[in-house]
Amino acid sequence: MTYRSILVHVDGTERSEARTRVASRLAQVYPAEVVGAYLVPGPDVSPFATALIPPDFVERRLRLAGDAQHAAEAKFRAIVQAAGVKHVEFRAPVGDVGEAAIAHSRYADLVVLGQPPRDEPDYAFSNDLANAVLMCSGRPVLFVPYTGVEGPIGERVLIAWKDSRETARAVADALPILKDAKRVLAVAIAPDEEETLKDLVTDKQIEGFLGRHEIKAQVKRIVAPDADAGELLLSHAADIGADLIVMGGYSRPRFAQLVWGGVSKLILNSMTVPVLMSH
Repeated sequence: MTYRSILVHVDGTERSEARTRVASRLAQVYPAEVVGAYLVPGPDVSPFATALIPPDFVERRLRLAGDAQHAAEAKFRAIVQAAGVKHVEFRAPVGDVGEAAIAHSRYADLVVLGQPPRDEPDYAFSNDLANAVLMCSGRPVLFVPYTGVEGPIGERVLIAWKDSRETARAVADALPILKDAKRVLAVAIAPDEEETLKDLVTDKQIEGFLGRHEIKAQVKRIVAPDADAGELLLSHAADIGADLIVMGGYSRPRFAQLVWGGVSKLILNSMTVPVLMSH
């Protein structure tokens, strides 16, 4: 297994350039094509209001939107070409942004998105986009910190281990990176000190699974309340100098939509290194 197609979210921000650099670096390693998907918030204007807007204003807005798209494409192509990526594609899907992001993500091996920027106007859009792609595309998502990534990716990996479908999927999706890692630590958070036979078995099983892929991993179990799990994982990531966290992406229903689970939300809000999530 390897990555042959990497889709990256492109827009007109500096964070988009950071995401594109990460996607380009990974594409050089495996190697893979890089597909840039231009995904930006649509105009929040009702059809009734649109009918009242002067035609010259609409034309000017369309021209500005087109110019922004062309500028974003030019930056995207310049970065991937400078990185030596041979196969490059740029797409600007129309229609509902969330549905388009999901549809295009399904045909990539890995999707590169940005950490939702908490204190900026596009936080809600970025958060909704991340949620939609992770929960509905069936593809692993690599979240890039909004501060960017300067060092290596995947040399020292922390796996947030849990005996669940989501985490098992994330570990399998991360295998191409894990195989090249210099150190892999799987950390399991237990709510109490009574380690059950199932816990012992699953710890050995994940160690054996990785070993069969020639990945030497250490499995560590820590006792802590669920409320502290996210902070502990981030602390251990810092302790080992991790440059990547691999974990399952969890959600809980809220009325008609999904929202982030507690640990997933905390990691996304506080991450300082890339995080690979699968659902």
